[in-house]
Amino acid sequence: MSPTATASRPAKKPAAAPASVPGYAGKLLRVNLSTGKIWTQPWAEDMREYLGGVGLGAKILYEEVGPKVHWDHPDNRLVLATGPLAGLPVWGTGGLTVVTRGAQTDGATSTQANGFFGAALKYSGYDAIVVQGQAKKLSYLYINDDTVEIRDAAHLKGKDTWETQEALDAEHALSGHRMSVYSIGPAGENLVRFAAIQGDYGHVASKNGCGAVMGKKKLKAVCIVRGTKALRLHDPRGLVQAADDIAHDLKTDPATSTLYRWGTLPGVSNLYKLGVLPIKNYTTNLTTVDMTTWEPAKLRAGFDHRGHQCNACGMHHCHIQVIGKGPKAGELVDEPEYEGWSGAGWQIGLTDKESITWLNTRLDRACLDVNEFGWVCGWVMECMEKGHLTEKQVGFKLAWGDVDGAYRLIQMISHREGFGDLLAEGVKRASEKIGGEAAKCAVYTKKGASPRGHDHRGRWEEMLDTCTSSNGTMESANATHQTEIGLPGRINPFNGEEVARMVGGILGRKHFEDSLGGCIFTFRTRIENLARALSAATGWTYTLADAMRMGRRTAAILRAFNLRCGIGTDVEYPSARYGSRPVDGPAKDHNIMDQWERMRAVWYETVGYDIKTGKPTRETLKTLGLDSLAKDLWRK
Repeated sequence: MSPTATASRPAKKPAAAPASVPGYAGKLLRVNLSTGKIWTQPWAEDMREYLGGVGLGAKILYEEVGPKVHWDHPDNRLVLATGPLAGLPVWGTGGLTVVTRGAQTDGATSTQANGFFGAALKYSGYDAIVVQGQAKKLSYLYINDDTVEIRDAAHLKGKDTWETQEALDAEHALSGHRMSVYSIGPAGENLVRFAAIQGDYGHVASKNGCGAVMGKKKLKAVCIVRGTKALRLHDPRGLVQAADDIAHDLKTDPATSTLYRWGTLPGVSNLYKLGVLPIKNYTTNLTTVDMTTWEPAKLRAGFDHRGHQCNACGMHHCHIQVIGKGPKAGELVDEPEYEGWSGAGWQIGLTDKESITWLNTRLDRACLDVNEFGWVCGWVMECMEKGHLTEKQVGFKLAWGDVDGAYRLIQMISHREGFGDLLAEGVKRASEKIGGEAAKCAVYTKKGASPRGHDHRGRWEEMLDTCTSSNGTMESANATHQTEIGLPGRINPFNGEEVARMVGGILGRKHFEDSLGGCIFTFRTRIENLARALSAATGWTYTLADAMRMGRRTAAILRAFNLRCGIGTDVEYPSARYGSRPVDGPAKDHNIMDQWERMRAVWYETVGYDIKTGKPTRETLKTLGLDSLAKDLWRK
């Protein structure tokens, strides 16, 4: 029997919507959980400037979430947005971008997931969902074309994300990819600060506690039936040609061909060679493990698997696997991406492949960010080994590589039980609470966000980007095809000035990509190809310069939002362990903090921001067409 709907109505249509731009659905779906009101809002006049995804989300966040509206306030917005290429025949165009004020930094958040949500949303007639308010009881949002309902989710309470999807699939008699479900597990319900939003079995919007925001709104899930609305294109032939060129790049370019064949699996063995694989909470960069067994073909061997992938995608990753041996043999898991092998494995001293794949999936099901969990769990393991934390404090003994103990910690954190209640605040807050020698072992940024699953002491561009970014995670680093915008193809990774100019110079590219409704991996092509696809879809003449300008506009808006939230230049630093000098490995002779202040100065100069205040300069804002933002930031 279907649960009682707390609101059940077709989304209210505007009286006279402007003609939609080709490639777009042309409507935003608005939901107020406090009142049960559901309505649609047309948008067309500023599409070219904001595109969708993070561009649209940043605009909504800045305009609608004031400085006193913290992450857990009902007036905080949760924007689930896609972009103009979603649902079109370009690889990986089922993308979802989540934008909100996040729980870890209490600042701007932009985090991406793939799968099928973005395509299903567009086929239902919407470019984004904007959620505000707080439901009186646990609810879920059901979308089927023009029918939008806020439904009671009492029967889903306590279920993990896979169980939630299975229950909703059965309830609506849909399976496969006919309905996309993005939900929170116990961690989101219990407001764990690094809770994620997981969907379509293994796709995760993970950064800056967006799952905690969803949990605070008492929104268990958003399930969207693959709609029936057609999408109009300006130049179908031109779009297909651009899509073919993008696919050709992915399959043949040396920088992306391994990604095409193996997804992110090559990262484990390749990053180890560079000293960038985090091992045991940054205490070493060396291992006695035979790393040839961690090459991508061997990582995938031994697991029966089938393609799961994402909408319209030809990449060979995102598989569903079966554990072939060990105590978890026979269980279905999603193949870990690189960060899963890192956060659920090497960072906590776990190197058994079957155990890592199982633990990674348990994190997805609980809806915990695998990276932050790795920093939390690794911190506890190191502190217990060194006597900075006791068995009495933690509740049990937790040693390096203990998969059962790590799973017990997942449960304690997800339900905020015992010591898990403190750990649910994230490694920064937990380590500061404990203090003493334990605090010196924690890996985090002073803003409160967690780094990605790398040892950034050997990858300076990512540490600088993580600490200066305004979206709760990396904003521009790890660039490809940077020569396209006049940057050198190679730099000295330990020359602070060169690193800073590269990170500052590429700012904007990722925001452009994340506004299109696709995947960062399938969009790892020349920006010119993406601009061509966008132009063919919409009828605009979009250039490389337009793309970078759009991305930098978005970065400036997110920066302005964070400044308004009180997040300034004083927290653009790594923790003591995060910024420490490696004790061994390829990067042991290099200490990033020796060059940190010079790197910050060069970065600020390159992006056109004022280092004293953190603000984009008046000249920068004028160049970006953000005169109104200049008035907000620079008025006396």
